[in-house]
Amino acid sequence: MEQEQTELQNSYNRVAEEYAKQFYDELDRKPFDRKMLDWLIEKVDGLGTICDLGCGSGQIANYLHGHGAKVCGIDLSSEMVRQAQRLNPNIDFQQGDMVSLIDVADNSFGGIAAFYSIIHIPRSSAADALREFKRILYPKGILLLTFHIGQQTVHLEEWLGEKVSLDFHFFESAEMKDYLQTAGFELEEAIERDPYPNGEVQTRRAYIFARKP
Repeated sequence: MEQEQTELQNSYNRVAEEYAKQFYDELDRKPFDRKMLDWLIEKVDGLGTICDLGCGSGQIANYLHGHGAKVCGIDLSSEMVRQAQRLNPNIDFQQGDMVSLIDVADNSFGGIAAFYSIIHIPRSSAADALREFKRILYPKGILLLTFHIGQQTVHLEEWLGEKVSLDFHFFESAEMKDYLQTAGFELEEAIERDPYPNGEVQTRRAYIFARKP
């Protein structure tokens, strides 16, 4: 797992600048995603800071911040963190590994927005990663988890004009619900949508809200 995380980090370091150029404004084209983030803010209801976990260039954190939430961001890639901080100077970002957040204390956040960050975690480690998510949430804290629906793993050796080594794991909704419950979360809502015809990869997507007891 350590080697996989190193390859993941190095790959995202290489594509970080181009990723920010292509995806920072993606929420402008995704009204359903914006609605889910609005719902996350409503569910957290001032309980505490919402962490954009696997934040990339910080577009999720930026939206949450712009709609009144207190936010921060964490990403494995130091270059992604640099891009996020450059684009969002009023939000705090830090480097961290979501499967082992050694610099984050228990009960640190009122909410987590994990948009397509679980997709780089192998099935065998998914429940363990979700336990780490639960650890850093306040009691009654809310997780919004999104992912591509399916059973396949897509491996890329080139992406955004750079050489990479990236595995994109797809999950079934029922499967992810099981992982969440194994990790100790209480399920609230699970919603699926078809892809928008333009501006995103043509995969069906899932959005699951889960609460720490």
